[in-house]
Amino acid sequence: MRGSPSPNLPLSSPNSSIKMYELFLTTLVDDDDIQAACSVLGGLCAMPAWQSLHRVLYFKGPGKPGGISNQSSIIKTPRKDIQMLWKDLHQQLSRQSYILQARYEVFKDKDFGPTAPEVDFNARAGTLRWTDFPDPPQVRSSVTQRKKTEIWDQRNLLSVMKDNNYQDLTICRFKSEAIEETYQFFREDVEFCLSRHYILQMNGDNGPLTQTATWDTMSPADPGQRWMFLIKVHVHQDNKPDEILKAHEQLANIRRELEGVFEFKMFDRRIHDTRVAVEMRNAPAPLPQVMTITDQRSSTIAGRWNCTRQCFGL
Repeated sequence: MRGSPSPNLPLSSPNSSIKMYELFLTTLVDDDDIQAACSVLGGLCAMPAWQSLHRVLYFKGPGKPGGISNQSSIIKTPRKDIQMLWKDLHQQLSRQSYILQARYEVFKDKDFGPTAPEVDFNARAGTLRWTDFPDPPQVRSSVTQRKKTEIWDQRNLLSVMKDNNYQDLTICRFKSEAIEETYQFFREDVEFCLSRHYILQMNGDNGPLTQTATWDTMSPADPGQRWMFLIKVHVHQDNKPDEILKAHEQLANIRRELEGVFEFKMFDRRIHDTRVAVEMRNAPAPLPQVMTITDQRSSTIAGRWNCTRQCFGL
């Protein structure tokens, strides 16, 4: 059941499309501990969990970067901020191809199973999300930071992707799709987010499914059924180093506040790599789609977690 939304929800409305710097701490939470984790975070933030489901479509950019050159399917808007976001995203994707996300909120009682209506994603408003390859980690810090753009309340996203070679079904530009289950908590401008992913099987034409299985038949992508726990701070101007430093300090304080409850780790930043593989000098090699991540608390086989990159929202 969804909790009441906080009055301070960042990025909680269609008017919140924004270009930002995202900084976050990361750890894993066992499924058996999820209710206890929610209780701790509910007390910390003085709010019930904001529970949601999103259907996430992943689109792989072309081998040769071309940006969003064909904008004929983008719904015209008088809002200058939205126009600027499309322009900035075009410039970024002209330099490097990435995997993009089209995100749509869904509901257990009406969007799953054979009785659910077929989905027309072009008619449905969604969020287009781009995240950059994270910056190199700072010494003695567990904070990951990266650039991020979200354009909210956009229709025709599938057409925009197809127009720009992100959904050419003959070359499988549509990559995959998943259901993302999330518990969110907010304290002022800090977001506490527990999430996990359920992978949907692709259909024969390599496009998104028009209908999905029932919710209770879905299995988490991670065989261990663990949850990713991120504590996020967003800096809305990525050219303000003082604000980024302040965000690092906020996260360091929260980490100390939660010491003994959650153990935050620094994962290899390539886990969050959304770049489409191209020949680049001195670029870190991308991780394989399936990988083993070692829990720093244990060097035994029991302390390892096999997962797909979708466990990390890719």
